[in-house]
Amino acid sequence: MEGPSIVGLSGQMALRQQLDVVANNVANANTTAYRGDRTLFQSHVSRLAVPGREIAFVQDRATYVDMRAGAIAATGNPLDIAIDGNAFLAVERPGNAGRGYTRDGRLRIAPDNTLVDNSGRPVLDEGGGRILMPERAGGIEIRTDGTILVTAEGRTEQVGRIGLFQPGDPRGIRKGGDGLMEIPPAGLRPVEAGARDVRLVQGALEGSSVQPIAEIANLTALQRAYDGVQRIVSDDDSRIRKMIEALGRPN
Repeated sequence: MEGPSIVGLSGQMALRQQLDVVANNVANANTTAYRGDRTLFQSHVSRLAVPGREIAFVQDRATYVDMRAGAIAATGNPLDIAIDGNAFLAVERPGNAGRGYTRDGRLRIAPDNTLVDNSGRPVLDEGGGRILMPERAGGIEIRTDGTILVTAEGRTEQVGRIGLFQPGDPRGIRKGGDGLMEIPPAGLRPVEAGARDVRLVQGALEGSSVQPIAEIANLTALQRAYDGVQRIVSDDDSRIRKMIEALGRPN
């Protein structure tokens, strides 16, 4: 296989990866607190044995998380919380599988009075423990620092503080297969109660960071680029076949 076909196929593989990532972003345009994915590619230039000839390849290096936050919108549900700032909630994975991190603040109270996320995973406090809500809880107030105040039987009591955690290096954040974020423990620290750069907003949720119009336009451009490369590969294949046919004819 000659140069144009090799370069074209490597380009198609890169474009196919980009198409998959952008399509997934579009599918999650309405997912609560979803962070879009981006692809990173690297070009390689290899020298051929023929003097003065080079060939370029494209290699898929990584897919990384776009850390831009989504817009915060009010819901009126006292157990909905949005994070304003660079921080994550910590939840306990089932089966002692460790912690996961999320910005999806759709919380609820489980039958055993544990505060859990939308998937039923216990939400952790600043010390890594579960948060237990009192029986027959009335009004629930979640303050900007995560402190939970509950009115039960006419008395208001503090039941805990939702843990907020900041990553040391955002570039190390990866998505897990269960919808949670994987954050390297190095540099991970809890947000202090008096922090001014991070706060919780009760009765609101963070939307997806995906901009549907921009992603659909990107999807269209990638599809056109893919089709253009396909024409180059097809033309090169046709050229090779014609050359073989010409060389195979008897003199």
